Amino acid sequence: MTFNKQLLFSIGFLMLSLSCFAQNAQQTDSLLKVLETQKLPKNEKATLLRIIANDHPNTDEGIRYAKQSLQIAIEINDLVLQGEAWEEIGTIEQRLGNKNNALDATFKALHIYDSLNLKDKQGASYAQIASHHVGEKEYDLAIIYFQKAEKIFSEIGDDFYLAYVLTNLGESYRFAEQLEDATTSLTKALELNKSFKNETIESYSLGNLGMVYAAEGKFAKAKIFLIKAIAITNRLGDVYATSIFVAALGSVYEKEGDFSLSESKYNEAFAMAKSAGLKEQIRDFSAVLTGFYEEQNDYKKALKFQKVYQQYQDSLVNKENIQKNEQLKADYEVSKRESEISLLNITNSNQKKWVFGLITGLLVVLLLTYLLYRGNQKIKKTNTILSDQKELISKREQEKALLLQELNHRVKNNLQMISSLLNLQSRELTGHPAQEAILSGKYRVEALSLVHRKLYQEGVDTKIPLKDYIQELVLGLFEGYNVKFSPSFVIADISIGIDVAIPLALIINEMVINSLKYAYQGVDEPLLKIVMMQETTEYLHIQVIDNGVGFTQDTNEKDNSFGLKLITSLIQQLEGTMEQINTKGTHWEMKIKLS
Repeated sequence: MTFNKQLLFSIGFLMLSLSCFAQNAQQTDSLLKVLETQKLPKNEKATLLRIIANDHPNTDEGIRYAKQSLQIAIEINDLVLQGEAWEEIGTIEQRLGNKNNALDATFKALHIYDSLNLKDKQGASYAQIASHHVGEKEYDLAIIYFQKAEKIFSEIGDDFYLAYVLTNLGESYRFAEQLEDATTSLTKALELNKSFKNETIESYSLGNLGMVYAAEGKFAKAKIFLIKAIAITNRLGDVYATSIFVAALGSVYEKEGDFSLSESKYNEAFAMAKSAGLKEQIRDFSAVLTGFYEEQNDYKKALKFQKVYQQYQDSLVNKENIQKNEQLKADYEVSKRESEISLLNITNSNQKKWVFGLITGLLVVLLLTYLLYRGNQKIKKTNTILSDQKELISKREQEKALLLQELNHRVKNNLQMISSLLNLQSRELTGHPAQEAILSGKYRVEALSLVHRKLYQEGVDTKIPLKDYIQELVLGLFEGYNVKFSPSFVIADISIGIDVAIPLALIINEMVINSLKYAYQGVDEPLLKIVMMQETTEYLHIQVIDNGVGFTQDTNEKDNSFGLKLITSLIQQLEGTMEQINTKGTHWEMKIKLS
């Protein structure tokens, strides 16, 4: 029986790195009292609000205090405080399960830290982004951002946070089944930890190494490391981690055929989770015990744990629904409270100026009455002239819209005709070396045609929806190359202008065609992922990732030198940057200017 992956816990960088700042509920109350009773400078008030948000037991109140901190930081134009507030908002949104909001807030913090060149905060933001991807089981992306954080903390010599990042990076490698890389990262974390002897890092690194060795079939080593980890987490009172490691140890015994010890460890882990009220672990351990007893033909016990599994599964599903409802309710209450505060401020201000305003108002009314009487005749004449001009302008705007729509339609038709001619020409050149160049030109023309077709469908608007546009472009290439698997998209719901859409279409066209032509030879489970997120109102962050045979500069210059030159030229045209990241496969990361 294979150990259930759901039992393999995630440490979570933010939980650990911020734990040193955590305060209990009593301390939070004290800070709130300071906030209410003392007149603090705005920068100190913003910092205090952020600390309260971080530790507040009510997550909905926490997000409200974090937003107040951000507002004050914007008022005093303190970029560091703004970045810290956005970082806190991202952390709380992640706890609430709002992935898009969390990523958006964290990217805003990162953009500020980049502009200020604050290396330590850049590293923390990269690690926070990585933790978002771990939560969504996007381990390849998590590894990329943990690697960026690792590089930064290594450069600035912060071994303490470097060890935390390496522990999380090793765990992400383990989830991604890159076991050799996981062993390297976790071993390095343990080595760094020797200087400051943090038991949390030690126990989690040992436990993860134990599970890596178990996955590699090195059961003797796995048992040694898991037993050491259990001893430390027991001493720390970390029931959650202890139960996970005990269950992992039970899996090792089961793989060795020692079913008695395996059963004992599984039941021990289940009992610990139940005693601590860890609902998710109770559900997962009961699922493991159900499968274990089924293989032992003990169907009575299997049925018993199956019922427990179903009970807690239903409870957790119901809990998620309740949390969503509570989140909607909390958002409404926060918005309502802010509106009430704003209304009270307006009311107080109006009361102070009521007498003066009343007198002034009467004088203004008398003056306006006189002016309206004198201007009435002029207004009638002016309205007649304006009405005629408005009608003429409206008519010309309609004509302009029809002409623009017709222009896009004709450009689209002409480009489609060119594409058809190139297609016919390529058939005449079957087997000829020039056929591939003709087909490449055909797909470039079709990418341009798609822009004008979208503009024609949208009417007079000069912008097109990015998500629909890129998906249609890539799916068209997949159909043209008769590809059997489906691409994956994570694309922001925004619109872009034609000046960006046309070069972007050609860039994506070249990269996707290159992957489809060269990447997947001998790859059993091919994948292609396209990520486009708006980091700021000015820049678009783009990633094109495949798990193919990889890419080298020499290979590309030999097979597709024109394509690379075209991509480089278009990136420069968009005032952007392009970087190739070394992973298994090919990973392009770009930033382009949206306007």
